[in-house]
Amino acid sequence: MKKLLVAVVTALAAVIPASALPLGIFDHVGVGAGVGTTGITIEAATPITHWVQMRAGVSIMPSIKFGVDADVDYTANVDGQQYPRTTEVNLKGDLSRVQGQIIFNVYPIPFKSLFIAAGAYFGGSTIVGINGHSADLEGIEDGQVTVGDYTLPVDQNGNVKGGIKVNGFRPYLGIGWGRAVPGKLVNFQVDLGVQFHGKPSLYTDFGDLGVPKEIDDDTFQKIMDKVKVYPTLTFRINFRPW
Repeated sequence: MKKLLVAVVTALAAVIPASALPLGIFDHVGVGAGVGTTGITIEAATPITHWVQMRAGVSIMPSIKFGVDADVDYTANVDGQQYPRTTEVNLKGDLSRVQGQIIFNVYPIPFKSLFIAAGAYFGGSTIVGINGHSADLEGIEDGQVTVGDYTLPVDQNGNVKGGIKVNGFRPYLGIGWGRAVPGKLVNFQVDLGVQFHGKPSLYTDFGDLGVPKEIDDDTFQKIMDKVKVYPTLTFRINFRPW
């Protein structure tokens, strides 16, 4: 997808001659605030040509948490004998995330607000943070929490910590309506697209990932392997401060 993004930008540069650049470029600035599937978005925008506007900013996903019970396999020492044991730990997931973005809006129809967007999101590679604790697992050296097709190790303090990661650089393509730099004081903008984030992967903050003894047919990794894009829908209000 990086090659696709480079091709799009190169094509734009080829079809827009230097003579098409208007006088006073960057003299106008738009500031936008929005909400959507990437959280709260704040952007600044400026015209590049009559047909292209560039916007850059940050998207902040608030800390949305959820919990799920997971099985923990470990070995218990009873009277000098080692016995396999299984218990449960409540894992907490956190969707908080901060991303940066640089996107070019291309307006193919003169004097119309329809645009095609191409750019990239970067940073915020962890899409779900995972952590948990169980007092029953304190002092256990071989505890493992089963998450889908993998196991996360439990440290000697009874903690589990990791998450699900995607690529740090994620090309973006979309379509929308509205000028990033308004022709008047205020306008409304909406855009719909996808981030190409690659195959998600599970990680742990300590130790190594393992493989559980049994894997169901409906595996967690099979689902993650198919979810290689992140849908983006944002509703935004843009201002023109001068």
